[in-house]
Amino acid sequence: MTEGNSSESDGAKTKSKRPMSSTNAPFSCIRIVKDLSKEAKENNFVYSPCSIQLAMSLVANGSNGSTLSELLTFLEAKDLNHLNSVAEDLVNTLTESSEEGQQILTFVGGVWIDESLHLNPTFKSIAESIYKGQAEAVDFENKAAEVVNELNRWAEGATNGLIKSVLPQGSLDETSRLVLANALYFKGKWTEEFLKRNELRTFYLLNGNSVKVPFMTNTKNQYIEIFDDFKVLRLPYKRNSDEKAVLSMYVILPDKRDGLQPLLEKVGDDPLFLEKHVYPGTRAAIMRDFLVSKFEITHEIEASNILQNIGLKLPFSDRAEFAEMLQKSQHAIRLQVSTVHHKSRIEVNEIGTEAAACTLATMRKCCAVVKMPFHVDFVADHPFLFIIRDDISGMVLFMGNVVNPLLK
Repeated sequence: MTEGNSSESDGAKTKSKRPMSSTNAPFSCIRIVKDLSKEAKENNFVYSPCSIQLAMSLVANGSNGSTLSELLTFLEAKDLNHLNSVAEDLVNTLTESSEEGQQILTFVGGVWIDESLHLNPTFKSIAESIYKGQAEAVDFENKAAEVVNELNRWAEGATNGLIKSVLPQGSLDETSRLVLANALYFKGKWTEEFLKRNELRTFYLLNGNSVKVPFMTNTKNQYIEIFDDFKVLRLPYKRNSDEKAVLSMYVILPDKRDGLQPLLEKVGDDPLFLEKHVYPGTRAAIMRDFLVSKFEITHEIEASNILQNIGLKLPFSDRAEFAEMLQKSQHAIRLQVSTVHHKSRIEVNEIGTEAAACTLATMRKCCAVVKMPFHVDFVADHPFLFIIRDDISGMVLFMGNVVNPLLK
């Protein structure tokens, strides 16, 4: 079996609690794929580790004491300077494309604060300069429902209409004080487009049943790496030479039709899984049988419970410390994170991919109630994992699984 350029022995030399660098998302934002899969059960899902990472990084900039320490540990950063340096690199990559480019990649942030409060000037400056988040004063106490509508309109505009709403009515109320948000949008064409045959073939479900779904194929050689129990297909997107991001979709296909859950366990348990198995291959495979299903997925979660279950507890508790978020005269006002709403959508077809994600962290007053050519088959006719990442920085934009391509 080919194990690519990294070996188990190489991986073992690297500590799992490695400092985050611009080449790795914090493992905490990757490992939740296992929890999301269990929540989704036999449904498809998609989420953006990158969007969640940047949202919690901005939250960290307003924290202090033990809350800051816990957030830095979660985000695998040595200190705030390190955290913001990584965030700045990520945001610059996400905002460098243009409408004329081969791929469209955008990122925008936002901060909504109750009109009775004032941001710490340092926090405000970091939010605007690094996280692209302009601050806006709103009236949570008397017009919470209107603020929900405003934020949903913002999300729709920031994602080119792909995400219609992310906050449900009632998610903000008179105790809400801040919303820290970001949205990213991606549209790219395959380097080698698929043939427009729209061929219906059998897709095998986890429950043993099967459905007929439209599959895509082409006759080109493909970048595929073969590992024990699964194969990894790389589908690169077109780009201009001056664009920083080199984006690809990776389809991780278990050998067994019911092998998705064990695969997700590996991804969620091994901090080095992506480094060892998901990378730009150099071996072009001569395809014998090549099929990948088209799919559309919209998925939304309120992630606070998942984040707390993997160790991020203090920001959500009445012991949270966010003294650095408000100006000094308002330090007596205690804040805590109440919810983390996240919504993603992805559409994959013969031409390419369009995807978007939005994360909104809401905050309230504490205690408020609420290589050589080789031959291979790659027939993705059973549940699989997919990842969209930047092959230069390693940033994971989107991640999810497909268990039934007919479900949207």
